Amino acid sequence: MSGRDGAPEDDPTGDGERPDDGTEVDNGEGVEDWDETVAAWDREVDEWEEAPDGGTEGPVGGDPDADGTGDGPDEVDPAVDRDPDLTPDDADSVPKVVSAGHINWDVTIHVDSLPEPDGETRIDRLEQSGGGSAANVAVGLVDLGGQSVVYGSVGGDESGALALRELASSGVDPGQVLVDADEPTSVKYVIVDGGGELLMLANDGANESFSAAGLDRDTLAAADHLHLTGQQPETAAALATAAAEAGATRSFDPGRRVADREFEAALHASDALFLNDREADALEAATDVDPWEPDDRVVAIKLGDEGATVRTPHGSVSHPGFDVDPVDTTGAGDAFAAGFLAAALREPEITGDGFSHDPRDYQVPILVGNACGAVATESVTARTDLSWDRVRETMGESPETDLLIEVRA
Repeated sequence: MSGRDGAPEDDPTGDGERPDDGTEVDNGEGVEDWDETVAAWDREVDEWEEAPDGGTEGPVGGDPDADGTGDGPDEVDPAVDRDPDLTPDDADSVPKVVSAGHINWDVTIHVDSLPEPDGETRIDRLEQSGGGSAANVAVGLVDLGGQSVVYGSVGGDESGALALRELASSGVDPGQVLVDADEPTSVKYVIVDGGGELLMLANDGANESFSAAGLDRDTLAAADHLHLTGQQPETAAALATAAAEAGATRSFDPGRRVADREFEAALHASDALFLNDREADALEAATDVDPWEPDDRVVAIKLGDEGATVRTPHGSVSHPGFDVDPVDTTGAGDAFAAGFLAAALREPEITGDGFSHDPRDYQVPILVGNACGAVATESVTARTDLSWDRVRETMGESPETDLLIEVRA
C-alpha cells in the first residue's frame, strides 16, 4: 500500500525505478525503524504519566543531544521524527474547536449483499446513532482530549432531540445548534454490505437551516480552530472569514459535492483542506484549486486502504495506512480529520501562525489520522471510541513494511 504522490503507482521514487523488495522509498531522506519508534513513544508515555505535573522531565530516553544542536550521536534525521510525541497535552493546551456543518441521525443497516433491482435481502443488523460530518469530527476531537462546540441545525422532532442528547453525552457543547421547528432532522440511511462498502440514502431536512449570523461571536473568538464540513457555500465562506478575523485557523472538508457547489470562497479562506482522492480530482477539474500541487494551503488527501498523503507548497508526506478488516467505512474520513487535527492543533510550530507548509511537520498528524480512520472502519456506525490508547494500539500492531513514511521536498 502506498500513497499517491504524483508518480506512477508502481514508481514511488519518481525516478523510474522501483525497489526490488517492494517497500516504500524515502527518496534519501531516511526512515526510522518502526520498533525503535514505538519504543520511543512508550518511553515518553511512561515519563509523561510518572511526572508530577503531567509533563515529561528532561529528554526522552536521555538523549545526549538534548541541547538541540543536532551534533550528538542520536542526531535526528531532518525528514523523519525519531521521537514523535503522541501524549495528550496539559489542560492549558487543549485545542478548542468549533465544528460547523451537518448534524444527522443515522440509521445503519448491515446486509450480506445489496439486492438486485426488484430483489430483496435480509437485514443482518440495524443500528441508530448520531451522525453528520460536523458532529462526528466534534465527538472525535473530544475523545482525543480536545474541546468541541458543534454548530449546525436539527429539526424540532425526536430525531433531533436524540442527536443533541448524544452529542451532549459525548462531551460536545451543542448549545449553538439551531432547532428548526418547521423542518425534520436530516436522517441518513447507511446500507453496508458484507465487505464494508456502503451506500447512503438521505433527506436534506434541517441540516442546512443554520447561517453564519447565528453563531455567537464570543464562541468563535474563544476558539483556536474552525472546522467546516458540507453546508451552504455562502455560510461556509462567511464562517471562514469570521474565523480568520478572530484569529482562528480554518479547515474545510466539503464532502462529495465539492465540485457541484460554489465553495471557492470557503476553499480559499481555509488553511487546510480534507478530501478523498475522487474529490481531489473533481476539485482540480472544476476549479482553480489544485489539491495535488497546492500553492498556498495544506491539503490532506485520503486514499482509502492506501492511507493518505498531505500536500503542501513545499512538498508532501505520505503514509500507506494500517491493515485492518473493515466492518463499516462510514465516518472513517471524519475520524481521520479528527485525528489529524487533534495531533496538529496542539503543536504551536504547526498551527501557531496558520498551518505550516513544511511537510515534515505532518508526520505525526498523518499517522494519527490514518490510525483513527482505521479504528473507525472496525466499528458499526459513523461513531467510534477514539482515544490515544487505541491510536497507539493500532500503530503497534501493524507490520513495519506498512509503516514507512515517505517525505518529498
